[in-house]
Amino acid sequence: MEDWELEVKNHWNQVSDSDWYKSLRTEERLTRLRQDPATAFHPEMLSLIKKHVGDFSGKKILLPSSGDNHAAFAFALMGAKVTSADISERQLENAKEISDSWGLDIEYICDNTMYLSKIEDASYDLVYTSNGTLTWIGDLNEMYRNVARVLKTGGYSAMLDIHPFNRPFTGEAWKAPTIKKSYVLLRCFS
Repeated sequence: MEDWELEVKNHWNQVSDSDWYKSLRTEERLTRLRQDPATAFHPEMLSLIKKHVGDFSGKKILLPSSGDNHAAFAFALMGAKVTSADISERQLENAKEISDSWGLDIEYICDNTMYLSKIEDASYDLVYTSNGTLTWIGDLNEMYRNVARVLKTGGYSAMLDIHPFNRPFTGEAWKAPTIKKSYVLLRCFS
């Protein structure tokens, strides 16, 4: 593992236990997700996925850079066979604790999204990455090559991401934004 990859891994292992990330695992938030799995997705993204993938029952879905794992929980609640992959062991541990308490059968694999080296070729109906993945990927071509490699023939890849400028805001991207932290733009003049 290269130094920058180790830096990313260590960052997310620390962030996983931060107050901000704990706010994504509150009882209220998880209860809402459990009662309505669709809340894990931008409505247009879920509509697009359903249009192409159809019913999730029995479909094999991979979530590289799974982060908070809300999408993993949601797909599992909708009947999919889910594999959650993330570079951060701590993210996966926190997610596994939740899915185990809910009785969800989700496979967790610590793996780098660029390589997906622990993921078998041609084995998934859908590869889904959600908000915030691209800014952490050092080689997008390598990532897309490997996403294509792990998809079954006729499988789909869906990716939702936002511009990093949106990071200072709380809430979902499709709702009115509230500023959570300031956005500082530094300019260097010569």
